[in-house]
Amino acid sequence: MDLRVCFENKESVNVNDATMMQHYAKSYLADFEPEWAGFIMLPHDETERATMEPAWQVLIRNASPKTEDALLSYLDDNPMAAYHVHVYRRDTGNERKIH
Repeated sequence: MDLRVCFENKESVNVNDATMMQHYAKSYLADFEPEWAGFIMLPHDETERATMEPAWQVLIRNASPKTEDALLSYLDDNPMAAYHVHVYRRDTGNERKIH
C-alpha cells in the first residue's frame, strides 16, 4: 500500500517556503522514509479549516500494515506543532482517508 501524509496548516501558520517545509516534514517522519511530494489541494470536507489553501504532502510508498499502524500511533502520540495531519491510504484505485 502507499500512504499519503498531508499537513494542513493551522490558522496561525503561513509557511510558503517549500524547502523549509520539506525539511520539517521529512524530519518529523524520518523513521518512515517519506518522499517529498510538494503540495496538494484537499477536499473541503476532509480538512479542519475548510479553506482552499494547499496542504504540504509526503508519500510513504510500499508501506506494510505494520508501518501503517506505527505511523498512525506516532501521529497520535506526537502531534505536529501548528499542523493538522491527514493520512490517505491507497491499495489499488482511489485513496481513502484513514486519519
